[in-house]
Amino acid sequence: MNRDPINRNWRMKSLVVATFFGASFLLKAQDTVYFSLAEAMEYAMDNNLNAENARLDLAIAEDRVWEATASGLPQFDASVNYNYNINLATTLIPDFLGDPNDKIEVQFGTRHFATAGIVGSQLIFSGQFIIGMQAAKIFREFTQRNSERTGQQVRQSVMENYYLVLLGENTLEALMGNLENVTISLNETRALLDAGFVEEIDADQLEVTRTALQNSVLSLERQVVAARNLLKYQMGLDRNRVIILKDSLTELVEKIDFESSLNASLTLEENIDYQILQEQERLAMMDLKLKKSEYMPTLSAFYSLDYTAQRDEFNFLDRNESWFQASAVGLSLNIPIFSSGLRRSGVAQKQLAYQQAQNNRNFAAEGLLVEFQQAKYDFANALEQYRSERRNLELAEKVVTVTREKYDQGLSSSLELTQVNDQYLNTLSSYTTSMVEVLNAKITIDALMNKI
Repeated sequence: MNRDPINRNWRMKSLVVATFFGASFLLKAQDTVYFSLAEAMEYAMDNNLNAENARLDLAIAEDRVWEATASGLPQFDASVNYNYNINLATTLIPDFLGDPNDKIEVQFGTRHFATAGIVGSQLIFSGQFIIGMQAAKIFREFTQRNSERTGQQVRQSVMENYYLVLLGENTLEALMGNLENVTISLNETRALLDAGFVEEIDADQLEVTRTALQNSVLSLERQVVAARNLLKYQMGLDRNRVIILKDSLTELVEKIDFESSLNASLTLEENIDYQILQEQERLAMMDLKLKKSEYMPTLSAFYSLDYTAQRDEFNFLDRNESWFQASAVGLSLNIPIFSSGLRRSGVAQKQLAYQQAQNNRNFAAEGLLVEFQQAKYDFANALEQYRSERRNLELAEKVVTVTREKYDQGLSSSLELTQVNDQYLNTLSSYTTSMVEVLNAKITIDALMNKI
């Protein structure tokens, strides 16, 4: 019996992977990739689609800031219009040369009429523009916080699934080792049965145990494949590639500073969810200010330059014909006076929304403190369970070793050996599970402290 069935290096894990992925995969080096936990998280940040969308959101926020800025910069628009008057409008005018009471039918204009011009405008003062600029910058910061939270969620998912794969691998490795031991014992028992030293029931009991272990191995192999596929999905790795994990559960647990985690304290301003709520509150405040700015006047300047041409024939490109110029420059002042309560109602709604944002932040602050305290309790419980299970595993290994020696000497039955093996497997399963629970509890603490 191996004295340390958990602390395997990644080369040994490669052999376990080969049993259910097929040796052909390992023979193709280009199809096999090796990842430590840190490398897996780094790869996910570059290839996970949620992380990519977060980067796109940041790019959108940057464009939104420029959009708000550009709205206050000079604007120029050009236009070209052409009219063909099928029938000129008829106007009645007094007959000044004859009887003034009589009307004369007169048609003004030409069949072809074209205009070309350019209009420029410059915003001089606008409260909405000033507040809008500030709001756009806060939105960019809000998007940055959301991007950071998405990154944290991606890394957390990779960590949890990395641990899940390791749990399956270690359990599978132990099952295969135990299956090998039971198979050896079964072969030895059959030899003793043929020699007449044991009863047939001893061999039958071991045969039942071996069959159960074979079924457990096959079932766990499928579970490990599913866990690996989920990890590759979270990482953004091609599903057809073979991934081998370089870290072990024991190594990862040994890296934890238990005392530091047990004595950790939460600073709300460092929590990413609290930061997002703060940004939402700031956005709600800017939204309120933006609504209030509708009461403020808007001043802008404009310049226009137009050319018109009137023709009886379509010859606008004839340089000998004239285009008539008109230009103007001026100021435009818009002063809100009365809106029948429309603006007042809008401001009231934004004021209530701002109060809601404040309430959400305050409520979340209390919830985060409670959640962090519970996370520390969970970590302490998981740590105690892990230490207890580690001691139980050491004892179970001793019991298996002694029982096997007794069985080889004929001092113990196959039933006793089977029961001891089952007890060892249950202890091993509890031990590996306790390590994952410690690691996951550490994730919860680190996530609340924004240290993932």
